[in-house]
Amino acid sequence: MKVRHPLKRREFLMTAGGAFGLAALAGQVPFVTPHAADVARQPAKRNPQHLQRLLGEMETKGPRYWSVPRPDGEFLHLLVKATQARNVLEVGTSHGYSAIWIGLGLEETGGRLTTLEMDPERYNLARKNVNEAGLSMRVTCLRGDAHREIPNLQGPFDFVFLDADKEGQMDYFRQLYPRKLLPGGILSAHNAIRQAYAMKDYLDMIRKHSDFDTVILSATLDDGFCVSYRRRAGGQG
Repeated sequence: MKVRHPLKRREFLMTAGGAFGLAALAGQVPFVTPHAADVARQPAKRNPQHLQRLLGEMETKGPRYWSVPRPDGEFLHLLVKATQARNVLEVGTSHGYSAIWIGLGLEETGGRLTTLEMDPERYNLARKNVNEAGLSMRVTCLRGDAHREIPNLQGPFDFVFLDADKEGQMDYFRQLYPRKLLPGGILSAHNAIRQAYAMKDYLDMIRKHSDFDTVILSATLDDGFCVSYRRRAGGQG
């Protein structure tokens, strides 16, 4: 009998879609994992109605803080869990909306998120929102210019989400690759459709890079992500 092999991560990225309900995010749906009893993977005890209100309130302020829309937050949550990410870096916290979605995904993998924000108001607001979501033990908010702070981070990371200055993508990439992004890791840049012109150098480079498989994905049919998978040793395109 021929055994069917699971989808490779690259194939998954080309077909992935959909989102999860707030009941699952609130820990009401059991995780399908052999390590469900592991304390590190247990979701924090939280009121699902409170989480729903918090996310709703943050969404009304989304345009002001340039945060991702809900479908993009749900996609990040899905991608973190599907790739079993454990050590995640976010560049550009804003008020913490995407950090919450990523952090909720990391409750299943037992991972942690480090997120960088240089604006004092947004940094303080993000810490407040992350705490209200019950994720302060899983999400570390750091204040500072990511161009200066990334070299100080220990790493390496298996998932990186870039959502800060689009013109700075090349500098972020040079600081992350190769030492701070693990083989088999994901590098995801937001606004890869609507602000493609601002990150043209980065998009051109990453699409041609011999160590990465790259796709442009959209969960909103408006804007989207440039998602790149760093091949493992001996990987093929």
